[in-house]
Amino acid sequence: MTAFQPTNPVLRTLFDAGADFGPLDRDANPHQRCAGLLALARLGADDAALTDMAAQQDAGLQPAPDVAPWPAGDPWTDGLGKAQAWAPYRDLMGQWLFYEDAGDVLRQTLPRLLQGCAGRGFAGLIRSAYAVQAQHRQELVDALAFWASSHLALAPAPVVRPAAPASADPEPALRRLHAATVSGRGVDKALQALACETAFAQAVAMLVPDGSMVRRLSALAAKAYAASGTPLAAQLLISTQAMDVLLPFVDEDALADARRDYWRAFAALVCVAGLRDAPPPEPRSWRAILLRVRECRDPRAVCLVDSCRTLEKSCGTDPVWRQAATRALWA
Repeated sequence: MTAFQPTNPVLRTLFDAGADFGPLDRDANPHQRCAGLLALARLGADDAALTDMAAQQDAGLQPAPDVAPWPAGDPWTDGLGKAQAWAPYRDLMGQWLFYEDAGDVLRQTLPRLLQGCAGRGFAGLIRSAYAVQAQHRQELVDALAFWASSHLALAPAPVVRPAAPASADPEPALRRLHAATVSGRGVDKALQALACETAFAQAVAMLVPDGSMVRRLSALAAKAYAASGTPLAAQLLISTQAMDVLLPFVDEDALADARRDYWRAFAALVCVAGLRDAPPPEPRSWRAILLRVRECRDPRAVCLVDSCRTLEKSCGTDPVWRQAATRALWA
């Protein structure tokens, strides 16, 4: 992976402009500006629509903080999970990606980053995957810096026996999970509390992660989002497509741990996602969905439709992908 620039010159210019912004919007939520732009372009939007989305997003973002150098000689992992470390991580990742190929940087960082992929609802994971697909160096710098500074390392899993016989099917394990109350402590605190619970560990231990895990989770996440439409359910679904993009950069000897770390984070997010069992919407045709999404300026909704479209091509034409896309655009 050596090329870094999108081929569409308008999209390239809009990505270049992303360097002016920090990782959060004015409400202190992580933004997916460039992810939304790339997704919208892949779904067939014209240059005017891309420019319009960028203008709407940019109006609500915080400017990039002042440049802050990474402390010379400090291990790259020293700032993990420290929100104030985004600017130093930006400096570090910029240097790293200047001297080394992006694929090599990803192979070195992903195993550790995936240990904390649940932070801010998979936002760092998702942004990084879209940056890889965009082949834009500065966006990858900023995405990896955000993932590192929002890293959420869950407590080590208690040593337990599975609640039921272990298998490669995640659905029985997910059905064992209970909804967790987020309240005023925030999602990340709720996830950390879950990681220490014996019942949660027993459910998680029911899955044997393998090469089919991410695709299986994709379909289940699509069903969950089609039924509930909650923002975290959307993040669950988009994250599975992001994992499809990033896992090829994980070396074989680290792959099993990477899958386990993602599975544990995914299960924890399920508990706090506010899922509900409701009838999914009647699926619209892809033609109707694509016409509608090109008018959409919500990056999360656009990324969700993009993920559904991509996953359907690799997982099969189950109506669940169109149901989830319909929920995102019409619900």
